[in-house]
Amino acid sequence: MHDNRMRLTPRLRTIMKQVPQGTRLADIGTDHALIPSALLRRKRIVSAIASDIRTGPLQSAARTARQFGFENEISLRLGAGLRTVKPEEVDTIVIAGMGGETIAQILQNDPWALDGNHLLLLQAMTAQAYLRQYLAAHGGMIQTETLCREGNRMYTVMTVRGGGKQIEKTLSDCCISDALLCDPLAADYLTRLLNREQKICASLEAAQHQKPDELALHRGNVRALSNALEQLGKE
Repeated sequence: MHDNRMRLTPRLRTIMKQVPQGTRLADIGTDHALIPSALLRRKRIVSAIASDIRTGPLQSAARTARQFGFENEISLRLGAGLRTVKPEEVDTIVIAGMGGETIAQILQNDPWALDGNHLLLLQAMTAQAYLRQYLAAHGGMIQTETLCREGNRMYTVMTVRGGGKQIEKTLSDCCISDALLCDPLAADYLTRLLNREQKICASLEAAQHQKPDELALHRGNVRALSNALEQLGKE
């Protein structure tokens, strides 16, 4: 059976590339259990927990596990976030395909994930700045932040380890991470973000009822992104 039977998108492949050899994986919000199944087929991981809050996706995960013969290697669990996982069962945790605020809430509910003993692979569909801000405040160190293209969208995958210093940052400071600036696609990604932020600023400035706090945030984002692009241009 070939990988294309698994419909692995660029986003999923990017996440999988960050998983170290020989680890025990938890895939939170697993959906179809494609990541654990593909990694087991490549003998990249030794075991997997595939967890989801809804029964529908877990039934899809069970079908995938059966299709590829991994019923014994993938432990399917129904529940919210990391509640279904014991810290000692896993080394690597994937939380992907949900909003940054939801991912931060999952980490807040089970703080052991940021104890420094687990590698986290986080892929937020929205609110990336909020997630980076949460990580900084709770000692989560972003080791790499990898970009990938999928259709017209660009996604970021953060590899994170806890146990670092707790640092309070503004949301604008968290528009980007130092790790993200190392990615070859960074300039393209930052340009897109900057264009979006400039449009939001223009729209807020033109509004009859001003929202000063919101406008200040987006102006801060424009400054942070402009500075980061300037820095990239000099390198």
